[in-house]
Amino acid sequence: GCWSATAPLSRPLDKTDLRRARRAMVMERALLCLVLGLCVLVLYVTYTWSLFYLSNSGFRCACEPGRTTVPVDVGVAGPASTNKVVAKEDDLFHLTDYYDSTIDGTLPTAFQAALKNYSVVQPRDVKVVLLVTYYRAGSSFLGELLSSGPRTFFHFEPLIMFTVAGRLRKGRERHAFELLDELIRCRMQNVPLYTVWFENNVYVKYNRFLADLCGGGESCSSPLHMSALCARATSQVFKFTRLSITQVAAWLKRNPDIAPSVRVLHLVRDPRAMHVSRQKLDWCKEDKTCGDAGELCAQMRADLDAFDQMLGQMAPDRTHRIRFEDLAADAANETVRLYAKLGLDYTLSVSQYLLNHTTATKEDLKHFHSTRRNTADVANQWMKKLRRRTITKIEQVCGDVLKRLGYKLYSIRKEDVAAKEVASVR
Repeated sequence: GCWSATAPLSRPLDKTDLRRARRAMVMERALLCLVLGLCVLVLYVTYTWSLFYLSNSGFRCACEPGRTTVPVDVGVAGPASTNKVVAKEDDLFHLTDYYDSTIDGTLPTAFQAALKNYSVVQPRDVKVVLLVTYYRAGSSFLGELLSSGPRTFFHFEPLIMFTVAGRLRKGRERHAFELLDELIRCRMQNVPLYTVWFENNVYVKYNRFLADLCGGGESCSSPLHMSALCARATSQVFKFTRLSITQVAAWLKRNPDIAPSVRVLHLVRDPRAMHVSRQKLDWCKEDKTCGDAGELCAQMRADLDAFDQMLGQMAPDRTHRIRFEDLAADAANETVRLYAKLGLDYTLSVSQYLLNHTTATKEDLKHFHSTRRNTADVANQWMKKLRRRTITKIEQVCGDVLKRLGYKLYSIRKEDVAAKEVASVR
C-alpha cells in the first residue's frame, strides 16, 4: 500500500499532535496514490493514442517486384503532406489495395470457411454510396433498402459517437474524417474502440451482410472480423444525419483515391413532416438543433446550396437527390430507378425487403427504430397533426426551402416566398 515514514519524536505527543500527524500521513498517502494513478492514466492514454494514430502514419507503400520501396502520401489521415510525389489515378487505386490477407489466418476456422465463399474485392471495384440526410427523414428505411442487396457492408450512423442530435462540429471534423478514412478502406483494426462500441450497440443488426454471416456468433464484430468481411463487400453504404453536404465534399477532397467510386445521395423530406416526427421525442424537442424548424431549414438551405456546387464539380452520375415522399408514394418503381442510378445490383433480396417493410402493423409503428411503415400513408400525415398556426410559422422560416424542393405551400403566398429569396440574396 501507500505509506510514509515519520521523523523521530523530540517530545511526547498530545491528542492534537496525534490528530495532526494522522492527517498529514493520510494526505501523504493520498498524494502518493494520486501520483501513481496519474502515471497509470498517462500510460493508458499513450497506449491508446499509439493504437489509433501511430499504427497509421498516413503513408502507404508502393511496392512492386524489383522496385525500390517509396513512401507515397495518399492523404489517408492527418494534415496535408509536403511529399511532392504525384501519383496517377491507377496508382492511387493500387496504393489503396488495403487488405492484409494475413488477417484471415487469425480468424476462427468456421469464419474462415464462410469467407471462402467471397473473394476480396479491389477498391476500385467497390461501389460506395454516401447517404446524406436529416434526422427523421426516412433515412433508416432508405439506408436498409440500399443495403439489402448482396454483399453490401452498411455503416449505420458511424459518427453517432461524436454528436447525438446535431450536426458534426468543426472542432471534431478531423477525428471524424480519420475514422471514415479507415472504415471506407476496411481497416477496422486501426479503430478498435469504434468496433467495441459497434459490437455493443443495437445498430450492429443493420449490417445484414455481417449479421447474416455471423449468425449472432460472439465477437463476430471484432476489428478483424469486420475488416475481413468488409474487404469482400462489392458495395458499401454509409448513412449520415450528422454530416453536412459541405463536410462530405471536404472529406471527398481529402480522399482522391476513393472519390471516383463514390456516389452522393441527398435524401430530403418535407420539413413540416420532419418537425412532426421530431416532436414525438422529448429529448429532441428540448434540443434546439433538433427541435427547431428554423434550425432544420437552415441546415437544408445550406445543403441545397452546397449540393448545387457539387453538381458542377462531380460527374452527373455521382450526385443524386431523392424526396422521401416520392419514394413512399411508389416504393417499388422508385427503388428500381434509384438502384440503376447508383449502379447497384437490384436482386430478389431487395424486392423481399420492400415487401416486408412497406406495410406495418400497429405494433411495428410503436417502435422508434422500426423501419416497417405503411409508406403510402406516411408522406402527408403531418397535415393531420399540425395546427394551422404551426404550419404558418414553419412555412415562414422554411418557405424558400419548400419551394426549391417542390413542396406545396398552404399558409403563405408564393410572392412572399419570392420576396424573401430576393432579400436573402441582397
